[in-house]
Amino acid sequence: MSNSKSRELAQPEGRFDEYVQQYALRRPLQEEFTSRLLALVKSLLESLGLEVHLIENRTKDIQSFRDKISRASKKYRDPLNEITDLTGIRVIAYYEEDVDKVCTLIEDEFDIDRDNSLDRRSGVRPDEFGYQAVHYVVKLSESRRTLSEWHPFVEFKAEIQVRTVLQHAWAAISHKLQYKRESDIPDVLRRKLFRLSALLELADDEFMAIRDRTLALTQDIEQRLSKGDRNVDIDLVALDEFLRTSEEVTRLHKQAVSAGFKYDFEDAADSISDLVSLCNHFRLKSISQLEDALRSSTDWSRQYLKSQIAPSKTEWYATDAFICKLILIKVFRTVVDVQHLLEQGWDEEIASRVLGVASK
Repeated sequence: MSNSKSRELAQPEGRFDEYVQQYALRRPLQEEFTSRLLALVKSLLESLGLEVHLIENRTKDIQSFRDKISRASKKYRDPLNEITDLTGIRVIAYYEEDVDKVCTLIEDEFDIDRDNSLDRRSGVRPDEFGYQAVHYVVKLSESRRTLSEWHPFVEFKAEIQVRTVLQHAWAAISHKLQYKRESDIPDVLRRKLFRLSALLELADDEFMAIRDRTLALTQDIEQRLSKGDRNVDIDLVALDEFLRTSEEVTRLHKQAVSAGFKYDFEDAADSISDLVSLCNHFRLKSISQLEDALRSSTDWSRQYLKSQIAPSKTEWYATDAFICKLILIKVFRTVVDVQHLLEQGWDEEIASRVLGVASK
């Protein structure tokens, strides 16, 4: 009797080993599928012109595969074909509206396994625990399956998750807390977690509202500046538009290039923020005042920029905002010192040299 029972217990373990060996042999191909699918998703998002925060990917490792098929709560007849998340892609978008766009793209470009896909944003009770996202199980579209480069993967499935940054944060933290279901939560903590979930959902909505308001402000500033209105308060949005459209900035840009400055557009946003701070320090409140200060350099800016770069034995990388800062330092030399530039993140040697040239 005991021998018979031993054989009964050994048979499932033997099947597990067989499935695991099959997956181990297939896994290199699965990894290639993951890599190609990741590249495809990135390409599709780029074609849509949609910027997302992050795209993650993973191919289920062999131990995870073994753990999944050995769970008593789930029986697989053909795990290599029944398990749908051997390849996983996660798209983390900035806004809920972008999640909708990504979902539309996925539904247009892939065959969706509706039975195994889940949109957790729909049908949610107001007090339901957890923060929602969209989980698709997909296969290649019929048109893509006919292409020779995709032929090895025509039967492969993948899970594609789509969520916002805040949804991702909730998922990561709740996973760390190990609360998967509402029934898992101690009563003393349930209300706090419900409130936190609601706050995150509200924050997602408010971030979209702020984005839309920022766009409206940008359009208003564009119109005002295009009509010659310079009585615009200096802030990040206003300076960004001013730097793109100002004739004075264009003049300084040409002179800086002629002097030998190299332009680095990757640091443009940080440089604009620093320019806002410097304008505040010099009590320049409006675009009109800033433009007047830059225009006052007409007779000396060309030679001044050459003098700034002349002592250097290395290349100077700059942005239009940085060139404007150099001009303002010269115009307001008596009210700026090394300590102020250090507080803005300048290197002490460079700050001293810039101020030295500005003093001449």
